Amino acid sequence: MKARTLPAGLPPLTPRGLSDLVYSSPRACAEQPELFFAPDLTEDEPPADHAARVAAAREVCAACPVRLACLEFAVRTHPAAGVWAGYDADAGELAGLAARQLAVPREVAA
Repeated sequence: MKARTLPAGLPPLTPRGLSDLVYSSPRACAEQPELFFAPDLTEDEPPADHAARVAAAREVCAACPVRLACLEFAVRTHPAAGVWAGYDADAGELAGLAARQLAVPREVAA
């Protein structure tokens, strides 16, 4: 099986490493967290509003230079909420990716 390598120059894929990458220069998720991590758990978000917010976040994620690192981080850490690399954790999209990742043996070289 071919080993998959991550792009050169990425920090370790830890919460601190991703945080350093995201906050080291302007990123939409850092500047507009409400788009990616909107209403907190005490607020209700109408389904239409949720769908519109996720669609807008996906468009931003599609052009993000750290999208692959963000996706790798999200698959490893299983966040309960938010939009990560264009995937909606609230809708269980990341859980599905993580399950498929576990089903396919792979190597990640640093």
